[in-house]
Amino acid sequence: MGSLNADSNHSIGDNESFLNTSTDYNTDDENVSLLGTISSHPYPPAEEGKTSFPGAVFIVVNACIGAGLLNFPAAYVAAGGPIAGVALQLGLLVFIISSLLVLALCADIRRSSTYQDVISSMCGKKARACCEICIILYCFGASVTFLIVIADQTDKILSLAYYQSEQTAPFWSTRQFMLPVLTVFVLYPLCLPRKVDFLKYPSSVGVFASLYVCAVIIINYDIKKASHTLKPNMNDHYYSWTSIFAAVPTICFGFQCHLSSIPVYASLKRRNVGNFSRIVLTAMAISSTAYILSGVFGYLTFGYDVCPDILKTYPTTNISITIARMMILVNMLTTYPVLHYCGRLALETMYKSIVGMESDDEDPHEFRRRFLETTSWVLLSLLLAVFLPNIQVVISPIGGLAALFIFVFPGLCLLQFIFKHSATSERKRKVLITISVGIVAVGAFIFGSSVTLSVMEDAGLESPIARCLEEADNSSHVMYF
Repeated sequence: MGSLNADSNHSIGDNESFLNTSTDYNTDDENVSLLGTISSHPYPPAEEGKTSFPGAVFIVVNACIGAGLLNFPAAYVAAGGPIAGVALQLGLLVFIISSLLVLALCADIRRSSTYQDVISSMCGKKARACCEICIILYCFGASVTFLIVIADQTDKILSLAYYQSEQTAPFWSTRQFMLPVLTVFVLYPLCLPRKVDFLKYPSSVGVFASLYVCAVIIINYDIKKASHTLKPNMNDHYYSWTSIFAAVPTICFGFQCHLSSIPVYASLKRRNVGNFSRIVLTAMAISSTAYILSGVFGYLTFGYDVCPDILKTYPTTNISITIARMMILVNMLTTYPVLHYCGRLALETMYKSIVGMESDDEDPHEFRRRFLETTSWVLLSLLLAVFLPNIQVVISPIGGLAALFIFVFPGLCLLQFIFKHSATSERKRKVLITISVGIVAVGAFIFGSSVTLSVMEDAGLESPIARCLEEADNSSHVMYF
């Protein structure tokens, strides 16, 4: 499934607008196209979807905001403070929004309905295979992150029953016991079904849970400030300009909604890039506001003593935080199966491609293979979650993978679009090619630096995040009530 060849006989009028490119390739008078006119043979118009503007915004926000919100205060610490963290976040947001629009534009070439289909239609089968491998690794890493978050919240919730008690906490209240129990008896049965449509609405609680966490962080900051108990540790003697790169994986992980964006775009009632751009801008504004508020006020509350999961930094007896922990726990329990389903679907697609089967072919061994895939996935992610110390250890590498979905693959798609589907002037063509190569280079750099930081931390070498966590451990005697 290679890219379409350009066909000048089917080129469209020179007044086609980039932000008004639609599935039927209208030739109505619009602004001059940013990328030039589309020179490929148009496919038949796609069927009208059912997703409204508010529904699409909600889905994108739900895909965007999640476990990454808990790590943003620590990311701002690693970046050197909220000013550097917010500046970095807003800078990356320009690329994030642009790549979403590029993917939507490329999806119109062959009416693609998934991220993998876009990569396949623009860059070919080999690129699709690489993309599917990255999706599997990303979904698995995010699954481990969710299990660590589940264990963190369970620890704090159960410890509330034994707070200020001389009785030793029983074995069943430890994360080493409760996490396997929740995984085997709650998550595993939810992961086994062939479809997970029944989790569509329960998993949407994530938006409300994340917004509640954001509000609670702000309220607790105001309470501490009013009661004169606000004593953040603001020691910053070890920072250098390179420290800012330590926050990039968290930001990429937090804003990675690209895998969900193409199905959303394909299901819109008005499927065109102009409508989708308004959806993306609205969703990114909501998500970015939540991340900035939680990151800034979390930093101002605890400074460099903040944990990678900010909820762990608050005392056990804080009722508002306990409610937040419960909401995050429910969100993770319902989102983990959806994420596993995405990874399992990529595995299935790769398997059928290897054995020469079509994606819609029935397989008599499907249930047995699904049982083995699900069991292996759940057990391996559980083992890693039990022994890994915090979510930062996982977010660093999967943040690098997120950069591939945000920068590298969309950059390659844009490059192919310019070569084969865009009729524009030679000067503009060279500028666009330079931009495309620059986007791919930025994504490759972020991926490489994220993996390097992760390896350094795993090897016990000094890195900005490792120094930050060590500083927090050394000053852990400071208590916040």
